[in-house]
Amino acid sequence: MDEAEIKKNADFLIENLAGMDVPGKAKINVRYKNLVNFAKIFGIDNPKYVGSEDEIIACKAFANHFTVKALYKLLLGMKLEQDGEERPFLLNPGKLLHAGNEYNWEGCVDLKPGDKLTVTAKWGDVWVVEKNMILFADLHVTVKNQNDELVCKVRTRAAVRPGGY
Repeated sequence: MDEAEIKKNADFLIENLAGMDVPGKAKINVRYKNLVNFAKIFGIDNPKYVGSEDEIIACKAFANHFTVKALYKLLLGMKLEQDGEERPFLLNPGKLLHAGNEYNWEGCVDLKPGDKLTVTAKWGDVWVVEKNMILFADLHVTVKNQNDELVCKVRTRAAVRPGGY
């Protein structure tokens, strides 16, 4: 992909993505084994996070597990119309980078084994760093459980290297 096409695609995405809902929903099943193993990776041995299945809740770090997984599912399937033709958001998924998450737990319920999560997202700011033509975007992610209760609100920053968008 030449420099002019990369610039054209960056301008198109900057102009069209901000404020748009990411189409679809990602579904994630929360398994006891995954919660415990994830907590143990961080050296957590508090029974609140690694105890019996009917007593534990997820450690806050577990949010990274389902957030990144859900965003990959959502973004890989996203289509846009550019110049009258449908195109995928990601032209080369290997160029997608996860740049970071910021979590907001206010008004959220604890995550437990057996929960079935629904993850949705909306595009926030989108910009390009012209020096290296890396496209950055903030995504505002909402995670709810099977009871439609808020589990987590996340601001994810993603980056896509040139040729990926």
